[in-house]
Amino acid sequence: MPQLKGYHRPGNIDEALALLARPNINSTVIAGGTHIIPNLSDAVDEVIDLQNVAGLAQVKQVGHQLILGAMVRLQTLVEAGQMPALLRAAASLEGPNTLRHAATIGGVVAAPHKESELLAALLVFEAEVEVQSGGGRKTVALPNFLRDIPSALNGGIITVVALTTTGKTAHARTARTPTDRPIVAALARLADDGQMRLALCGVANTPVLIDPANVKAGVNPPGDFRGSREYRRQLAATLSQRVITEIAEQN
Repeated sequence: MPQLKGYHRPGNIDEALALLARPNINSTVIAGGTHIIPNLSDAVDEVIDLQNVAGLAQVKQVGHQLILGAMVRLQTLVEAGQMPALLRAAASLEGPNTLRHAATIGGVVAAPHKESELLAALLVFEAEVEVQSGGGRKTVALPNFLRDIPSALNGGIITVVALTTTGKTAHARTARTPTDRPIVAALARLADDGQMRLALCGVANTPVLIDPANVKAGVNPPGDFRGSREYRRQLAATLSQRVITEIAEQN
């Protein structure tokens, strides 16, 4: 743990951005802190805690879109009735109850875990990430955000994660135990426009969207002690077919 020189808990987003933009001070933003704090770099001078920033913990339904403030806790996703069932199930797999009461949806996006089924669920729900900076606000599609997080943030702060909630969904996973991170997981959603969106965990550095028609050709997973590259590739194909078939069989 580095020897921090400062800790700040701003009350609004403008104050947080002003703190982050100070020259010659290496600051980092924390939300729930469940990922950042255990992995805090020795180069960090000060932390900016977003817990008191007004408006970041709101949940709103606007038509078919669900608007989640970046500080919405994962346990809120598990418990809130308006959440899609797939999102609630995926949030429950992010960790134990104690972690879910602290961890936030913004943190899941900002510090992505390669086997996060919640992040995969956001991908199939066409999530968009709103980033606010001194230059204003911008909205970035989640796949683009994950492709280059430093460029997407560029001195800004995640304020909103928005997703489309309609459509049919399915979820299949293989793990050592029911509560472990998956070796491979497949999550799919058939949108109202007829497009099938398929996301996989455990085949790349982050969960990724894959062409449902070319799963094996589209993945080149790493191997580890839980399974070889070829084992994961085969799991990806099998689980993908399973969720696609399950959606086709839904009424």
